[in-house]
Amino acid sequence: MLPTLLFVVIDPHKEEQIALQRAEQLAVDTGARLHLFCCDYLEDISQFTSRKDAKHSTLTQHTAQLEALAQPLRDEGITVTTEAYWNDNWQNSVIYASSRAGADLILKSSFSHGALERRFLKTSDITLLRKASCSTLLVKSASPWMEQRILAAVTLDNDDPEHELLNNRIIKEAQRLSKATQSDLHCVTAHEHLPNIGDVLRLLEDEEDSTDEELISERFGVQPERVHIASGAPKDVIIAITKQLRADLLVIGTTARRGVKAALLGNTAEKVIDSVEMDVLVVN
Repeated sequence: MLPTLLFVVIDPHKEEQIALQRAEQLAVDTGARLHLFCCDYLEDISQFTSRKDAKHSTLTQHTAQLEALAQPLRDEGITVTTEAYWNDNWQNSVIYASSRAGADLILKSSFSHGALERRFLKTSDITLLRKASCSTLLVKSASPWMEQRILAAVTLDNDDPEHELLNNRIIKEAQRLSKATQSDLHCVTAHEHLPNIGDVLRLLEDEEDSTDEELISERFGVQPERVHIASGAPKDVIIAITKQLRADLLVIGTTARRGVKAALLGNTAEKVIDSVEMDVLVVN
């Protein structure tokens, strides 16, 4: 079943809402419902008689703004709900609200951050990737997916069973979007020391004469000619293949890291999202 609820983060202070434009395209393709959410907070309430008055005025304004965005979508036959929220931490508010709403996917506009900002500060993208209870689609552009190519990045590692579970979720999300948007699905995996892929994928011995591409094809349901295996650091390989394919969407997984380890190391998804120009679907 395709995602039934797309949770769209609306920036109440921007005119262009590229995440909403992408959500509209996906809703048309998948029949999903949309939930438009915005969060705001005023530090300076000097123009109001009280903080309660400031909250009421702000929420009334943003509710009207959300409804104005929702009505044209409803006219298209898309089911849309809206929610305006008052809180001084909008990132956490998105995380909590998306869980309350039962979201299948969060959509948020995204822009590039510098390496130091991304590594040592909690950017809104990184906060969502680490804490959200569902996958997050970081939207870089409102332009339609023209090339009709989706690239799923998987990790082959027989020493870490969590990677196998994450690979399953990555491929599931990529396959669903590929079918819904009628896009070609490609798969990329990077290696520094190529493992025995048959062993890693736990395939039968009578498949030992198959190529690595054929083994991955059988495991993940991607055509062999659309399987890309390359030597190098995962970040570099993924970026190179996205450019080579001119992919519209990169689907990649993330694993939770917190504290000093998160600040110093991050993970492949966090290293890639600011280095590619296409939309990135991050699966947790």
